[in-house]
Amino acid sequence: MRKSTSLVQLTFLTFLFSLLTSIQANAQCSVVSTLGYVVNVTITPKTIVVSSANCPWGYNYNVNFDYNISITGPNATSLYTLQAKIYCVNGQMNGAYALPLNGGSGNAVTTTNPSIPHNGSAYGYSAPYVNCTNATVATMNCNTIDIVVHGPGIPYQVIHCNTISVLPVEFLYFDGEKKNEGNLLTWAVESESRNDYFTIETSADGINWQELTKVKGAVNSTEAKTYTFLDTKNTRESIYYKLSQTDLDGTRNELALKYIPVNESDFELYPNPSSDSKVHLTFSGNSETSSALVLRNEVGQVVLQQSLEPASKSGKTSFYNTDLDLGQPAGIYLLEVHSGDQLINRSKLVIR
Repeated sequence: MRKSTSLVQLTFLTFLFSLLTSIQANAQCSVVSTLGYVVNVTITPKTIVVSSANCPWGYNYNVNFDYNISITGPNATSLYTLQAKIYCVNGQMNGAYALPLNGGSGNAVTTTNPSIPHNGSAYGYSAPYVNCTNATVATMNCNTIDIVVHGPGIPYQVIHCNTISVLPVEFLYFDGEKKNEGNLLTWAVESESRNDYFTIETSADGINWQELTKVKGAVNSTEAKTYTFLDTKNTRESIYYKLSQTDLDGTRNELALKYIPVNESDFELYPNPSSDSKVHLTFSGNSETSSALVLRNEVGQVVLQQSLEPASKSGKTSFYNTDLDLGQPAGIYLLEVHSGDQLINRSKLVIR
């Protein structure tokens, strides 16, 4: 009976270890460019790639990982730099220096090749180090990730992503579109575990956020589920949405950002690129409020701000048809048009 009990215990422990080491975890982070676009990065460490399957006197390793990178929103463009730094046992950094600058998903392996020391005896490894045959993402403590990012409207910076944990939801996507009745937000999850609720926040600039609503989760579910929410409050301006998830114990995880622009069908800015800093601007706005132009440089500083005069009015609508000499040197700019406190349009402008 004792042998049988031990065998059952061993079988259970083997199953439990297999389950824990096979659970996929990820780290997510987002950054909003001053040009308006959003960069979302998800990194999921998968396995440890060791230098040798036989390691009596130490070994080197790298981290195999999946990535999913999206660059969306107004003026979306290629980045200058995008790198991942995955920190493992004793803070050893594993760097990946060639993530796609145009976004996309795939698999990659870090290249810095840190070393794991032995303890002086053959096949001997002292905590926190483990033998190469036992090296997994979990046993190597690869649970912190930084993203290095630089691009138009994004100064060179290091972003600390949320510490890797097994998320209560297996997140699939977050989308949104403008409807006649409001902004329809849709998101989907593959499964849920201990998921209490989702939170949606809004922001006019991608920096300052206000809670819009909470949506109850399924708590525990192994089936794919799609959620929707119709925002009828933020329909007259361009708006950013942030989706997050809260566990039953109160732990919060940010999942994704989405940008929905205001209707831009009557807005025109040309020529773009401009060869002499001169542009033509046409749009319509509310005749009960004044309109103004704000021009920002690549790092978000305001370099020009001026009021705009309508060419004509009809009822509560003003029509603008204006030639502008911006008087700026060559570079990449963000041109904003405001009508009162409403953002009419935000466009990237290139001056050559």
